[in-house]
Amino acid sequence: MTAVPAGVGVRIGWLAVVAIAAALPYDVLADVDPAAMDLGASVAHVLGTDHLGRDVARRLAAGGWAFLVPGVGAAAVATTGGVLVGAAIGWVGGAPAAALRAGLAAIAAIPGLALVLLLLLVTGPGPAGLALAAGCVAFPATATALADRVQALRGAEFVVAARGHGLSDARVLWWHLVWINGRGVLAREALATLGQVLVLDVTLSYLGSFGVAEPASSWGNMIAHAVSSGSPNAWTWVAPVGATLLTLWATVYDPEAR
Repeated sequence: MTAVPAGVGVRIGWLAVVAIAAALPYDVLADVDPAAMDLGASVAHVLGTDHLGRDVARRLAAGGWAFLVPGVGAAAVATTGGVLVGAAIGWVGGAPAAALRAGLAAIAAIPGLALVLLLLLVTGPGPAGLALAAGCVAFPATATALADRVQALRGAEFVVAARGHGLSDARVLWWHLVWINGRGVLAREALATLGQVLVLDVTLSYLGSFGVAEPASSWGNMIAHAVSSGSPNAWTWVAPVGATLLTLWATVYDPEAR
C-alpha cells in the first residue's frame, strides 16, 4: 500500500478538523454576553471574545460551515458537469470538441466574482445559490483539465489493447480514462473549487449583501466586524484570517497526492 505523504495527511487532517468543529452545536444568541466584551485569550475563552462578548473560538468553529456546505455542493456541480463535457471533448475531438472548448473559454473569461454575483441575483443568496453559482464558475476548469487528460491518453497503447480485447468504447472511456486515469485530476479540481468557494464566501460575507449575515457566523463577517468594531482583542481578526489561509493551503493541489 502506498503511504500518504505527510503534507497531504496534514491537509486532510486540517479539513477534517474544520468539518468536525463546524458540526458542533452552537447557539448564536446564547453566546452574546455584554459583560464579557473584548476579553483577551483565557482558559474560559481560548481566543477571547468579540465586541458583543461572543466566544471567538466557538464562532470560528461554527463559521466553517458557511463555506463547507456550499463548497461541497459547488464541487459536486463542477465535477458532474466537468466529467460529462470534459470526457466528450477529450474522446470525440475535432470540430465539436473545438466548439465546446471555445464555449468553456468564453465562460472562464468572465471574472469569477462578477459571474457569481450575476447568478446569485437569479438564484438568491444562501448556501444553495452559492453552491450552484460557484459550481458554474468552476465547471470550465474541471472540464478542460479532464478533457486534456482524456485527449492525451485516448491513443495510448493500453487503450488500443483494451479495444483489441473487445472492451466497449464506453468502458474504455468511463472506467479506464475518466476513473482510473482522471480521478486525480477531478480530485484536484474539486479541492480547488472548495478553496474558491471559501474565498467567495469570505469576500461576500465581508462585503455583506450576498454573504452570511449576522448573527450567523462566517469567517468573512468575523473579519468585517473585527475591523469595524476596532476590538482590542487581536484574535477577533487573526483567528478567521489564519483559518482562511490554512484552509486555502489545504486545498492547494499536491502532485504527490495523485
